[in-house]
Parts: sequence; structure tokens; C-alpha cells
Amino acid sequence: MKKWKKEIMIQAPIEFAWNFFYGDLEKKKMIFPKVMDEEIIKQTENRTGSIIKQTYQNGNSTEQYDLTIKKYINEVNSKVLAESFILNNRFKMTTEYELVSLTDNSTKFIYTSINKPKNPLLGIFQLFGSDEVILNFMERTKEAIESEYEKEVK
Repeated sequence: MKKWKKEIMIQAPIEFAWNFFYGDLEKKKMIFPKVMDEEIIKQTENRTGSIIKQTYQNGNSTEQYDLTIKKYINEVNSKVLAESFILNNRFKMTTEYELVSLTDNSTKFIYTSINKPKNPLLGIFQLFGSDEVILNFMERTKEAIESEYEKEVK
């Protein structure tokens, strides 16, 4: 099992940033460019337990994953979305996106990812994995949200 946890400051209000993670597919595509579509398969009243079928472009192939919402918090100063899914029938992935309002125009973004291989032998290869992909994702997320916020404020 491999776990990453990173955080970054985003110069945008929490409500503005939240739409990039939940609720607005076009904004979500800005930080997850390989996501093509999402369809709610099952929705619960409090969102936890809901299932979303996500269509994802991976090179020349299109893949679909059933994302299960494990945690959903949508409060004024704190927002959390945790999802789990099976990646390529090899890894159980759990991702958590947490936003914490620091000021009216700044938000702390905390990203946690747990990658658990279904085959223990695959876990050995994870020992050599770097966090470069995670850092690139964090930076892309910050840039996309801040850029869109600047457009909106002008």
C-alpha cells in the first residue's frame, strides 16, 4: 500500500474551488483532463454511498470506473470529498480532496491518495514510486482554479 498526502494554498474562495471537485463537470475537467463524462448511478441523500460512473480517456482507449463516495462534507469553511474505485482491476484507489477556508480569498487544498494493490507483488513496485505525479496534479489544480477565479473577478 502506498499513501500520499500533500497540501497547497489556492488563492480563491472555498466555494469557488469546490466546484472543481464536485458538481461542475466542465470545471472538473480542467483539473482532471482525462475525465470525459460522469453519470450518477446511485445517489444518497447525504452523498456518502453514492456511485458515479466516470468515463476516462487513457491514451487511445476509453475506460469506465464506478466511483463510490466514501465521505462528503460540504460546510461553509470545510469541504471534503473522498472516493474509492478499482483502477485497471489491479489497484483499489481511495482519493480524498479536502478544502479548508483560510480567508475570504484563500483556501488550503489537502490531497490524500491511498493506492492498495490487489496483488501483493504489485506492492513491491510501489516502493519505488515517486510523488511527481501528485505534485504535478496539485500544481495543475492550483493554476486552473486561480486562473479561472482571476477571470471571474475581472
